[in-house]
Amino acid sequence: MCGIAGRMEFHGAAIDAAALSRARDSLLHRGPDDAGLWIDGPVGLAHRRLSVLDLSPRGHQPMHHAAAALSITFNGEVYNYRDVRAELVRHGHAFTSDSDTEVILAAWAQWGPTCLQRFNGMFAFALWDARRRRLFLVRDRLGVKPLYYRLDRQRLVFGSTPQALLAFGDLSFTLSRSATERYLDLGYVAGEASIFEEVQRLGAGCMLAVDAAGAGTVSRWWSLQPDPPLARVPPAGASDDGPSGETARLDALESLLESSVALRLISDVPVGAFLSGGIDSSLVVALMRRHSQSVRTYTIGFDDPRYDESVHAEAVAGYLGVQNTRLVIGPSDLLSSVDALTRHYDEPFADSSALPTLLVSGLARREVTVALSGDGGDELFGGYPYYPLAGRLEPWRRRAAPFAGLLSALARHVPGHRAALALSALSAADLAAMHARFRSPLRLLTRPLFARDADGGPAAAFLRDLLDHQVPAGAQAQRLMDLDLRSYLESDILVKVDRASMAHALEARNPFLDWRVVEFARALPASLKVHPSGGKRALRLLLARHLPQALIDRPKAGFIVPIRDWLRAELRGDARESVEDGFLVRSGWIDRAAARLAFEQHVAGTRNHEHLLWAIMMFERWHRRFCP
Repeated sequence: MCGIAGRMEFHGAAIDAAALSRARDSLLHRGPDDAGLWIDGPVGLAHRRLSVLDLSPRGHQPMHHAAAALSITFNGEVYNYRDVRAELVRHGHAFTSDSDTEVILAAWAQWGPTCLQRFNGMFAFALWDARRRRLFLVRDRLGVKPLYYRLDRQRLVFGSTPQALLAFGDLSFTLSRSATERYLDLGYVAGEASIFEEVQRLGAGCMLAVDAAGAGTVSRWWSLQPDPPLARVPPAGASDDGPSGETARLDALESLLESSVALRLISDVPVGAFLSGGIDSSLVVALMRRHSQSVRTYTIGFDDPRYDESVHAEAVAGYLGVQNTRLVIGPSDLLSSVDALTRHYDEPFADSSALPTLLVSGLARREVTVALSGDGGDELFGGYPYYPLAGRLEPWRRRAAPFAGLLSALARHVPGHRAALALSALSAADLAAMHARFRSPLRLLTRPLFARDADGGPAAAFLRDLLDHQVPAGAQAQRLMDLDLRSYLESDILVKVDRASMAHALEARNPFLDWRVVEFARALPASLKVHPSGGKRALRLLLARHLPQALIDRPKAGFIVPIRDWLRAELRGDARESVEDGFLVRSGWIDRAAARLAFEQHVAGTRNHEHLLWAIMMFERWHRRFCP
């Protein structure tokens, strides 16, 4: 796990080593163990290293393959590198390190870009092919590791974060209108557009190839398929729908998950896990326990019992016999971390669970360098409650189309969040607009503040494009889960965990996002995912093999932060300033009178506008830091 940066000039300009070093060292927190810089004519590659595999100098980057004239700067892990290396040895390759980076170089030399299909991991890297005079930028299948780039007529610059691109110092950047609009709908910057007009995110499962003249082509090397090949269960002779078929599927899923966990335990530094006490993290820890007699886990607790789940995590840890470290925090601990959000989240980000994620990452880093997490379980196995709700509402939504305007107006005035959300979903123009209503943290309350198109606004347009081009046809519930994989998981959850963990030089690994698990989960029948008895039925049944039912059956929760109370007390002045004279108000992005009304209603306690006010406030903090 590291930080990478680089630059390629197209018209004879020299690479500025000092500027490249600045870009590299803006990523110091991502890689405090080593630093590398390499320049060859029009190309410069830079690297900050967090040493996890082969801690010796042999793992130094940028790394080179002299025979094939290849050079690489690499962030992430290829978990199955030993299997790929064994295959390469049979082809005559020799290795001088136990580094997965060296395996990538040899695999590229042997197979070219098709080698990516052999890799099981999370990664973002830049590879320079000196013979062909081409630079390749590559990102992993699910987009676990970030990669940003700017390509214009003069140059290509890239880095693990937008901050690395800003650090070059000689390029100008402007605020992206489309990205800002999506943020104001969703609370995060979504998709392949970054918050800066000139900067793109390389898409998950994508590769950018740029030649010496500056011609660049983006291709997709992995995508969601309508019929995943790993769905070949139950075995011959077992009924698809009977008990034997279900058991066979669960056995196969558990085998895949255990294999995924075992791969993610490969490390030359200590490994632990985040443990919330929920289904996903508890199952990960239970499978870790099969491979290690000494498992260390880390939990954040809250001193307010309304928000505290740590007692459940402690019970799970006790039953599994793992060593759990719990940190109990209060509002002051969370508040003291608010400034860190704008330091480490260098795009606007309004998911308040980033605060406890920062704190639990810091807690884990005291003892381990790698931590496994349960991210992806909800999106793959139907964990969000709006999946079945959307299914129930969809037939009525079609019938209610003539009354969409009335339903939308009613939704803004009815008491009760669930009723308002259901009315808003019924007024949606299509599946994308319905999903935008469910997925937006700002939801109904923002509607009077911003101009909206009849078809659902910027978020719905973004989701509609994903449905048209990246989400296969199929049953509605599966399409919604796929949509979350390509939007909420990729642009919110994975960004949150990457920035929070890397702020502490901690590598976070995600067993549920092993591509084999992803394809298998997508092929499971709906009865094992979205189910009347509750979401994630397959994971619940697997966890019952490891824990008593009393430790499984409890309401779904998460990292809940008391934003509502802060905005009425400690953050009241900050919020007032944001809605009265912030950039969004001054620039006309939001209506000052409507924003002021939302603030006054929230402070008075007549309406809860916490998501809206927090999103506005976090944007203003980001803008002051990065766009002075």
